[in-house]
Amino acid sequence: MTHPRPAYGTDHARVCLYPLTFVDEGDQVIIGRPDIDSFAVFPADAAAVVRRLRTGEDADSVAAWYQAAYGEPADINDFVDTLRDLGFIRPDAEYPAEIPAQPSVRWRRLGVTVLSTPALTLYALAVGVAVYFMVAVPALRPAPSKVFFSSSLLVVMGATAAAQLVGIAWHEGFHVLAGRRLGLASRISIGRRLYFVVFQTTLVGLMGIPSRKRILPFLAGLIADAILISVLTVLAEIGRLADWPSWTGRVAVALVYVTILRMLWQAMIFMETDLYHVLASAVRCPDLHQMTRIYLRNELARVRGRTALATTEPSWTARELRAVRWYAPFVVFGGITMIVLVAVTAIPVLAGLAIRALHGVATGSFASRSFWDSLVAGTAIVSQFAVVTVLAFRDRRRSLIAPASD
Repeated sequence: MTHPRPAYGTDHARVCLYPLTFVDEGDQVIIGRPDIDSFAVFPADAAAVVRRLRTGEDADSVAAWYQAAYGEPADINDFVDTLRDLGFIRPDAEYPAEIPAQPSVRWRRLGVTVLSTPALTLYALAVGVAVYFMVAVPALRPAPSKVFFSSSLLVVMGATAAAQLVGIAWHEGFHVLAGRRLGLASRISIGRRLYFVVFQTTLVGLMGIPSRKRILPFLAGLIADAILISVLTVLAEIGRLADWPSWTGRVAVALVYVTILRMLWQAMIFMETDLYHVLASAVRCPDLHQMTRIYLRNELARVRGRTALATTEPSWTARELRAVRWYAPFVVFGGITMIVLVAVTAIPVLAGLAIRALHGVATGSFASRSFWDSLVAGTAIVSQFAVVTVLAFRDRRRSLIAPASD
């Protein structure tokens, strides 16, 4: 997001704008072009300029109006360049200024049904039932040790990896449905981070709707995770009562645990996760994270007496500055919280894998299945960390070489 503001000078040309959305966010306005998902945060005076240009007023008239209204000249040339960079200006003056009716998107009715008030109420009841079972039945309580539902480490690693992919697709799918529910052309794609396959959701045009309506699309993935945990827990309890094979319940509880880990990750609001976007929408500050980084960098420079290194802060409003100061401690202490959570939730699982792999290799024989299972699993674990380390060093080296080559 950018914060454009008129400055000085004039231009005689009439500006032809694409259809734009205007969403009031307190003392600012989010203006955007939904068809290309380009949005920017404008001060109220700059938004007023865009609105007048949108009606067909020429730049001279708008500049004169701005001078009379705000007591200072406006650099319409520079401002129009900003609008052009955002993709808001169209060379064809015949293009309609109003946003045309959007065609119906697929799966909109499904999104409305799945995320309706009755459906959300049902999900909440299911979560309550699952929590009750976890409290009442010790075997259903998720824990790091429950991940090892099989004596074969390869089975555990393969099953949890496959389940994670399915679970992430399920999570992102709910984001898509939440967007489709609002008539947005949201979509899901497959990408890669390092060598991991990931699913990515693009909520096209989401910033063009009021902030209160953005909250459900951001929360939809966590709702999906809660549904999955509830279903798995209830199935595990049904299996226990119906005397299903014991491994079915163990697998269900293991998958509940890894799903809870994903939900905890989304609670890291200092890392621009789902809950961060909910927070940013609630305080009506879409640039909250980036603004906070600038604020903390400047504060650190001042503390160290190196004010020359401080980044020039944009013209933030009093409301934005309050939000940044409130959010800053979450960024500062978020890393500590993440370390603690990793130590409590993820490290025990990794340690369990490592201990079991070492034990299997040390006590097994070449002819035993457990020896080879442990050896392959241990090699896979070490290889993952080795690849991540190599890629990190490579990226670091490239980042150091790039400035030197310039």
